[in-house]
Amino acid sequence: MVGVYEYSVVHFYHDGVETGFAHDLVERLNRIQGDFHFVTIETSSRRRYEDMATGKMDMLLLQNPDWNWAGRGVDFSTPIVWEHDILVARRDHVPGPGYFHDVLEHSIAGVLGYHYRFAGFMDDPRQLTRLLNISLLYNESEVLEAVIRDDAEVGVLSAGFMSRKFRQVADMGDRVAMGPRADNSYPLAAAISRRAPITVDRFNRYLDDLRAENQIAPLWSRWHRGVLP
Repeated sequence: MVGVYEYSVVHFYHDGVETGFAHDLVERLNRIQGDFHFVTIETSSRRRYEDMATGKMDMLLLQNPDWNWAGRGVDFSTPIVWEHDILVARRDHVPGPGYFHDVLEHSIAGVLGYHYRFAGFMDDPRQLTRLLNISLLYNESEVLEAVIRDDAEVGVLSAGFMSRKFRQVADMGDRVAMGPRADNSYPLAAAISRRAPITVDRFNRYLDDLRAENQIAPLWSRWHRGVLP
């Protein structure tokens, strides 16, 4: 059982249907071997830890060890892909790249349960809202909408999410500006429960097989087209 939740181009809904990189990766994992059958199961950014602890999921795609996983009985595969957090604001509010120099100078919109470098990767909403001028919303779409409505001065969004939006919305570049550099860049891997029927070593071998057939990087690029400044 492979956990997924709405994030970047990893897992999202298109016309009401679950889609994204994680689903394509699972399909290729099932195709490349016959010892295990991988099935996706939806969770949420806040519920993922409980679902892993109770055994509802055996692994979770795609995660970073900095995201509050210490002491939770999981190990990580080798990195699968890289993602980036970028800062966005309404274009008519941005006089120049210096606007993004210190995100903490602005009111911020982020996603509940996500981990941000500028916040020390903490995910406790009470701590975050006590220490920062931040609104924690349900998903990245709500964050972008909050910025466009001027409910928040800066939104923190994945580069993958913004790459989708630039393809879907023709005038997105006229409506929002991005910071001059990524706020954070990080590898994403599979978090695998130590009680899972598959070991990290076995899963890593499957990843190696996919890499040998060049089935990971082109797949990520299909979903995640470059938008970094």
